Amino acid sequence: MDVQNPLSTSPRQFAAPATVTVRPLLLKPQWMNGLSERLLVSHYENNYGGAVRRLNTIRARLAALDWARTPVFEINGLKREELIAAASVVLHEIYFESLGGHGDKPPTGLFEPPAELAEALERDFGSVTTWRAEFTAMAKALAGGSGWVILAWSERLGRLVNQWAADHAHALPGAVPILALDMYEHAYHLDFGAKAAAYVDQVMENLNWERIGARYRRAIGEAARVDEHFLPFGAPAQEEARISAEELKTALESDDDRRPVLLDLCLPKDLPRRTDMLAGASLHTPAALPRWVEELPRGRPIVVYCICGFQVSGTAVTELRQRGYDARALVGGITAWHAIGGSTVPLDTSMYEGAP
Repeated sequence: MDVQNPLSTSPRQFAAPATVTVRPLLLKPQWMNGLSERLLVSHYENNYGGAVRRLNTIRARLAALDWARTPVFEINGLKREELIAAASVVLHEIYFESLGGHGDKPPTGLFEPPAELAEALERDFGSVTTWRAEFTAMAKALAGGSGWVILAWSERLGRLVNQWAADHAHALPGAVPILALDMYEHAYHLDFGAKAAAYVDQVMENLNWERIGARYRRAIGEAARVDEHFLPFGAPAQEEARISAEELKTALESDDDRRPVLLDLCLPKDLPRRTDMLAGASLHTPAALPRWVEELPRGRPIVVYCICGFQVSGTAVTELRQRGYDARALVGGITAWHAIGGSTVPLDTSMYEGAP
């Protein structure tokens, strides 16, 4: 399922070959324009994460089928559900990757797209303004229903198209989506109730045109600096310094001396946002690292995580690796761990420096 993946998030030495892995959030949910952290995190963990988990379950069931003996209705049902789940995974990834600013900077979706994409929109729709009017009108027309609005590049038609989709599984054959807007109720109800049109307007203010532009360049066959746009802000650039949630889950099932040591890092200002942690992890403030770093074992791997896997864990992993530790950052942080259905325990602040 990483066939459309512009970024390989980490080595796959722990993940099962058939596992579809979650993508991390690239947006900072607390820094969005008019879209709450509660809405975005719930959407990511429960709806996107649920689609990933469902797809993996279906694929495991398919892998175990006796194709010669399985009733045709079961084959049809499973393959239909596999298509719906797979399309939901991909479209949700495009949706989330199309939103957010850079680092702590808020999104600037109402600004003009990058020059190359702006020229393409002008060529195919007359102007960026005309494209935006059509795209948002299509989305608002789905209010009270369910579906997606997709901006896609069609090589066959030789142009960008705004495409309507429902059931996660309607697609223009051969087209490559570069922007997807989720119009299922779960995408907006927590913040907007039934006011779907207000949600559409707010999403347009949160677009990350640099990433959308990078997708367009890839769709038309031009090289794009994908790591710059699709690596979580502040995460380690080296692939060997990152670990996926799925890899960590497998690694934690080991009882040998290679079972990772878990470090949960959280800024004091972010502590009120936390309710849980991974079992066996120790919670620290990043600033206190020099006080306890020498207590870490050098013969075991160390996995560091924060809320979403941005610079808090990334900076710590860089320093630990410079000191000679086998440290890796959890891609997507505990938010990605929630998305795969990983178990947690209540937050324990007893070791947290300056805890009340």
